[in-house]
Amino acid sequence: MIRLFTIEDHPVIITGLRNTFRPSRDGIEIIGSTNNVDKAIATADPSLFDVFLLDLWIPGYQPLQNIKKIREHFPGKPIVMFTSEDSTLWQRKMFEAGAMAYLLKNAEKNEIRLTLEKVFQGMTVFTGMIEPEREQTFRAGFADPKYILTPNQKEYVVFLSNGLTQQEIAEKKSLSISTVEKTIKNIREKCNARNNAELVKILIERGVI
Repeated sequence: MIRLFTIEDHPVIITGLRNTFRPSRDGIEIIGSTNNVDKAIATADPSLFDVFLLDLWIPGYQPLQNIKKIREHFPGKPIVMFTSEDSTLWQRKMFEAGAMAYLLKNAEKNEIRLTLEKVFQGMTVFTGMIEPEREQTFRAGFADPKYILTPNQKEYVVFLSNGLTQQEIAEKKSLSISTVEKTIKNIREKCNARNNAELVKILIERGVI
Protein backbone atom coordinates (compact mmCIF):
# COMPACT_ATOMS: atom_id res chain seq x y z
CA MET A 1 0.00 0.00 0.00
CA ILE A 2 1.33 3.44 -0.98
CA ARG A 3 0.03 6.08 1.42
CA LEU A 4 -0.09 9.62 0.07
CA PHE A 5 -0.18 12.95 1.82
CA THR A 6 -1.33 15.62 -0.63
CA ILE A 7 -0.60 19.34 -0.46
CA GLU A 8 -3.12 20.81 -2.86
CA ASP A 9 -5.37 23.89 -2.69
CA HIS A 10 -8.04 22.64 -5.11
CA PRO A 11 -10.41 20.20 -3.36
CA VAL A 12 -11.70 18.91 -6.69
CA ILE A 13 -8.23 17.52 -7.46
CA ILE A 14 -8.12 15.62 -4.17
CA THR A 15 -11.64 14.30 -4.75
CA GLY A 16 -10.64 13.21 -8.23
CA LEU A 17 -7.63 11.31 -6.89
CA ARG A 18 -9.72 9.59 -4.23
CA ASN A 19 -12.23 8.53 -6.89
CA THR A 20 -9.49 7.35 -9.25
CA PHE A 21 -7.44 5.34 -6.80
CA ARG A 22 -9.10 2.87 -4.45
CA PRO A 23 -6.88 1.33 -1.73
CA SER A 24 -8.27 -2.19 -2.11
CA ARG A 25 -8.05 -2.12 -5.90
CA ASP A 26 -5.02 0.05 -6.71
CA GLY A 27 -2.90 -0.11 -3.56
CA ILE A 28 -2.85 3.69 -3.30
CA GLU A 29 -4.53 5.68 -0.54
CA ILE A 30 -4.69 9.37 0.34
CA ILE A 31 -4.39 9.38 4.11
CA GLY A 32 -4.16 13.16 4.59
CA SER A 33 -4.22 16.48 2.80
CA THR A 34 -3.75 20.20 3.41
CA ASN A 35 -3.79 23.29 1.23
CA ASN A 36 -0.36 24.65 2.23
CA VAL A 37 3.03 23.52 3.49
CA ASP A 38 2.78 25.06 6.97
CA LYS A 39 -0.35 23.03 7.69
CA ALA A 40 1.37 19.91 6.41
CA ILE A 41 4.30 20.50 8.75
CA ALA A 42 1.88 20.96 11.66
CA THR A 43 -0.38 17.99 10.96
CA ALA A 44 1.38 15.31 8.87
CA ASP A 45 2.55 12.29 10.87
CA PRO A 46 5.52 10.77 8.97
CA SER A 47 4.77 7.33 10.38
CA LEU A 48 1.40 7.30 8.63
CA PHE A 49 2.33 8.15 5.03
CA ASP A 50 4.96 7.25 2.45
CA VAL A 51 4.98 9.93 -0.26
CA PHE A 52 4.13 13.61 -0.55
CA LEU A 53 2.09 14.69 -3.58
CA LEU A 54 2.81 18.41 -3.88
CA ASP A 55 1.19 20.99 -6.15
CA LEU A 56 3.67 23.43 -7.65
CA TRP A 57 1.66 26.58 -6.98
CA ILE A 58 -0.02 26.74 -3.59
CA PRO A 59 -0.59 29.62 -1.15
CA GLY A 60 2.10 30.62 1.30
CA TYR A 61 5.47 30.38 -0.39
CA GLN A 62 7.16 30.05 -3.75
CA PRO A 63 7.68 26.51 -5.14
CA LEU A 64 11.36 26.27 -4.21
CA GLN A 65 10.61 27.45 -0.66
CA ASN A 66 7.83 24.87 -0.36
CA ILE A 67 9.97 21.91 -1.36
CA LYS A 68 12.85 23.12 0.81
CA LYS A 69 10.61 23.38 3.89
CA ILE A 70 9.17 19.91 3.30
CA ARG A 71 12.61 18.33 2.92
CA GLU A 72 13.83 20.06 6.09
CA HIS A 73 10.90 18.87 8.20
CA PHE A 74 10.39 15.45 6.60
CA PRO A 75 13.85 14.21 5.60
CA GLY A 76 13.73 11.09 3.53
CA LYS A 77 10.07 11.43 2.51
CA PRO A 78 9.81 11.33 -1.31
CA ILE A 79 8.16 14.31 -2.99
CA VAL A 80 6.21 13.99 -6.23
CA MET A 81 5.21 17.22 -7.93
CA PHE A 82 1.62 17.13 -9.23
CA THR A 83 0.84 20.17 -11.31
CA SER A 84 -0.67 21.66 -14.46
CA GLU A 85 2.60 23.56 -15.11
CA ASP A 86 4.28 21.89 -18.10
CA SER A 87 7.31 24.19 -18.12
CA THR A 88 10.58 22.29 -18.55
CA LEU A 89 12.23 25.05 -16.53
CA TRP A 90 10.09 24.29 -13.49
CA GLN A 91 10.52 20.56 -13.92
CA ARG A 92 14.30 20.99 -13.93
CA LYS A 93 14.17 23.26 -10.88
CA MET A 94 12.07 20.78 -8.93
CA PHE A 95 14.38 17.86 -9.69
CA GLU A 96 17.38 19.96 -8.68
CA ALA A 97 15.56 20.86 -5.44
CA GLY A 98 14.99 17.20 -4.60
CA ALA A 99 11.68 16.11 -6.18
CA MET A 100 11.64 12.47 -7.24
CA ALA A 101 9.01 12.85 -9.95
CA TYR A 102 7.09 15.55 -11.80
CA LEU A 103 3.58 14.60 -12.90
CA LEU A 104 1.09 16.66 -14.88
CA LYS A 105 -2.47 16.65 -13.60
CA ASN A 106 -3.73 15.47 -16.97
CA ALA A 107 -1.56 12.32 -16.78
CA GLU A 108 -3.31 9.00 -17.32
CA LYS A 109 -4.13 6.89 -14.29
CA ASN A 110 -1.60 4.22 -15.25
CA GLU A 111 1.22 6.76 -15.55
CA ILE A 112 0.42 8.19 -12.13
CA ARG A 113 0.26 4.73 -10.55
CA LEU A 114 3.50 3.51 -12.12
CA THR A 115 5.30 6.72 -11.16
CA LEU A 116 4.17 6.46 -7.54
CA GLU A 117 5.22 2.81 -7.40
CA LYS A 118 8.72 3.62 -8.69
CA VAL A 119 9.13 6.55 -6.30
CA PHE A 120 7.95 4.36 -3.42
CA GLN A 121 10.75 1.95 -4.35
CA GLY A 122 13.31 4.77 -4.14
CA MET A 123 13.59 5.61 -7.83
CA THR A 124 13.64 9.05 -9.44
CA VAL A 125 11.23 9.18 -12.39
CA PHE A 126 11.62 11.43 -15.42
CA THR A 127 8.65 12.16 -17.67
CA GLY A 128 10.33 13.28 -20.88
CA MET A 129 9.81 17.03 -20.51
CA ILE A 130 13.45 17.83 -19.76
CA GLU A 131 15.58 18.84 -22.75
CA PRO A 132 17.42 15.75 -24.11
CA GLU A 133 20.89 17.05 -23.30
CA ARG A 134 19.80 17.96 -19.76
CA GLU A 135 17.98 14.67 -19.23
CA GLN A 136 21.15 12.72 -19.98
CA THR A 137 22.94 14.60 -17.21
CA PHE A 138 20.12 13.96 -14.77
CA ARG A 139 19.87 10.28 -15.61
CA ALA A 140 23.61 9.80 -15.19
CA GLY A 141 23.21 10.57 -11.51
CA PHE A 142 20.55 7.93 -10.99
CA ALA A 143 21.46 5.23 -13.51
CA ASP A 144 23.44 2.99 -11.14
CA PRO A 145 21.04 0.88 -9.02
CA LYS A 146 23.39 0.99 -6.05
CA TYR A 147 22.52 4.66 -5.55
CA ILE A 148 18.78 3.98 -5.37
CA LEU A 149 17.79 4.23 -1.70
CA THR A 150 14.56 3.30 -0.01
CA PRO A 151 12.68 6.15 1.71
CA ASN A 152 13.95 4.85 5.07
CA GLN A 153 17.57 4.73 3.88
CA LYS A 154 17.26 8.19 2.40
CA GLU A 155 15.98 9.50 5.74
CA TYR A 156 19.16 8.27 7.43
CA VAL A 157 21.51 9.96 4.96
CA VAL A 158 19.51 13.18 5.03
CA PHE A 159 19.97 13.22 8.79
CA LEU A 160 23.71 12.70 8.28
CA SER A 161 23.84 15.49 5.70
CA ASN A 162 22.17 17.80 8.22
CA GLY A 163 24.98 17.14 10.69
CA LEU A 164 23.28 14.68 13.05
CA THR A 165 25.44 12.06 14.74
CA GLN A 166 24.44 8.41 14.74
CA GLN A 167 23.47 8.73 18.40
CA GLU A 168 21.24 11.72 17.59
CA ILE A 169 19.64 9.79 14.73
CA ALA A 170 18.96 6.88 17.07
CA GLU A 171 17.28 9.21 19.56
CA LYS A 172 15.26 10.94 16.86
CA LYS A 173 13.99 7.64 15.45
CA SER A 174 13.63 5.96 18.87
CA LEU A 175 15.98 3.16 17.83
CA SER A 176 19.04 1.55 19.37
CA ILE A 177 22.41 2.98 18.35
CA SER A 178 23.43 -0.48 17.07
CA THR A 179 20.43 -0.54 14.69
CA VAL A 180 21.33 2.89 13.33
CA GLU A 181 25.02 1.99 12.97
CA LYS A 182 24.16 -1.23 11.13
CA THR A 183 21.75 0.54 8.75
CA ILE A 184 24.22 3.29 7.90
CA LYS A 185 27.02 0.76 7.46
CA ASN A 186 24.87 -1.13 4.96
CA ILE A 187 24.22 2.09 3.01
CA ARG A 188 27.97 2.91 2.99
CA GLU A 189 28.78 -0.55 1.65
CA LYS A 190 26.03 -0.26 -0.97
CA CYS A 191 27.50 3.05 -2.21
CA ASN A 192 31.18 2.06 -1.78
CA ALA A 193 31.78 4.91 0.69
CA ARG A 194 34.62 4.68 3.21
CA ASN A 195 32.97 6.85 5.85
CA ASN A 196 29.81 8.86 6.48
CA ALA A 197 31.26 12.10 5.13
CA GLU A 198 32.18 10.43 1.85
CA LEU A 199 28.73 8.80 1.72
CA VAL A 200 27.00 12.17 2.00
CA LYS A 201 29.34 13.69 -0.61
CA ILE A 202 28.66 10.88 -3.09
CA LEU A 203 24.90 11.06 -2.70
CA ILE A 204 24.81 14.86 -3.00
CA GLU A 205 26.89 14.67 -6.19
CA ARG A 206 24.54 12.02 -7.53
CA GLY A 207 21.53 14.17 -6.72
CA VAL A 208 20.07 11.56 -4.37
CA ILE A 209 19.86 13.99 -1.44
